[in-house]
Amino acid sequence: MRIIFLTFQFPYPPISGAAIKTLSLLEHLRASHEVHLLSLRRGPLSPVQEEWAANLDGLRTVELNKPRNAWSLLSSYVARVPLRIERNRSGRMARAVEAQLNALRPDVLFVDGLSMAQYVPDRLRRRGILHEHNAEYVIWQRQSEIESGPRRWVASSEAARLRRYEASVVRQFDTVFAVSDDDRRMLIELGAEAGRVGVLPNIPDRTLLDKAAPSIADTGPIIIYFGTLSWQPNIEGLERTLTSIFPGVRRHVPDARLIVAGVGASQTLAERVAATEGAEFRGRVDDPEPLYRSARVLIDATRSGGGTRLKVLNAFARGIPVVATTLAAQGLEVVPGKHLLVADRETEIIDAVVLLLRDGDRWQAISESARTLVRKRYVAEIAYRPLDEALARISAGGS
Repeated sequence: MRIIFLTFQFPYPPISGAAIKTLSLLEHLRASHEVHLLSLRRGPLSPVQEEWAANLDGLRTVELNKPRNAWSLLSSYVARVPLRIERNRSGRMARAVEAQLNALRPDVLFVDGLSMAQYVPDRLRRRGILHEHNAEYVIWQRQSEIESGPRRWVASSEAARLRRYEASVVRQFDTVFAVSDDDRRMLIELGAEAGRVGVLPNIPDRTLLDKAAPSIADTGPIIIYFGTLSWQPNIEGLERTLTSIFPGVRRHVPDARLIVAGVGASQTLAERVAATEGAEFRGRVDDPEPLYRSARVLIDATRSGGGTRLKVLNAFARGIPVVATTLAAQGLEVVPGKHLLVADRETEIIDAVVLLLRDGDRWQAISESARTLVRKRYVAEIAYRPLDEALARISAGGS
């Protein structure tokens, strides 16, 4: 089939959870179909990105970098669209999509992310597949619950605007994919037809399963916090870790260390990490493997956000035990205590981290169980089977 793949982010290198998912979907589709990628990008392509793009036929990119600030928020009200849609709205992209539609006459449009649905003409949405990285309105709704003052009002208003917009869009596509059963239920509640909403779970890098199983003897008492550090749920979770959780761990394990890595951190956040005793800020890490191999525990203490956490799945695939909140584990087909430790209160999170830093037998059991889970459920040939079935149905002219 000839597929136009629309995405809000340049997917290479895959340095964020969303980019990892986008790239894995793109590679899965390219293995069996003729795929033409149209992608927004936030700036000029780096040499590494240029090299990757040179090997990709049918690529078109449009630069767009609208920050999340008061001006963008005001512009979104003028345009009568939610902030997320406004930040990804581009006349150049609209013209590029129209040109590709006329030139290629695709069999299917694969729309990667709610914010790219705006580029699909109404007449073509019934031959389109919408992939939702999150039930988007839920992210703002959860954020509003932990904010106060004007920030709470903004988050609550955006949740309501996104809910209306998302409800309108999900009703119009042939097929909608969520990343978890929880997100699927939320999209159905918005009005999407249940029979047209499936699940494409996030999956980690398959090659991680080919690496040797880790050993606790090769690690130190190191906790890692890895993620996109410009994303508010990650910022909130890191602040919580620095303020109460990590100091509590150090009271039990004085030589414990916390290493924070990821892109997008503000200078203030980086300095906050550096000022915390026992913590180290690494920022962007081009080769994360040495860091992962030295770490004993990955922590995700977030209380907001949505979807499923690729950082958790990547740790599973590497065999690194995870301590996560209920929300951070949401949507994953896990058994708490077997595949990871789940805790929500600060004291419970501290106890769970300390247990994994000290108890080698428990560490090994969770490490092995998590890797086994990934092999059985979170690999493309299993996780993306519903996508293959949807494409086959559309190709056959089914509804």
